[in-house]
Amino acid sequence: MSQTPWNAKFEQILRQGLPGLGQGKTPDPDAPMESYGLDSMALIALVGTLESSYGVSLAGEVVVPVHTLTAGQLWGIVSAALQPSWDAGLYPSSDISTHGRTPWAVA
Repeated sequence: MSQTPWNAKFEQILRQGLPGLGQGKTPDPDAPMESYGLDSMALIALVGTLESSYGVSLAGEVVVPVHTLTAGQLWGIVSAALQPSWDAGLYPSSDISTHGRTPWAVA
């Protein structure tokens, strides 16, 4: 049995969102999740559960079509959202305001 690239929490959420996965089976990281019964409505619910469980926003991050999205790709998106931003803390609240712009856009 090969190792999955994700943690147990992610797999538990996947199991709840993939009705065709079957008991005791592990999702293939490279197989389209559509083969496990994922459709666009189920993906919305799955993303919502991931966001609330991990405390991240995935808005605009899941851009792969649902019929080709794999569990491995979804885990990559969640993992990236969990990483601190390179500019986190660069501008403390008492410093200059960037008004939501990235530092290279600030004149």
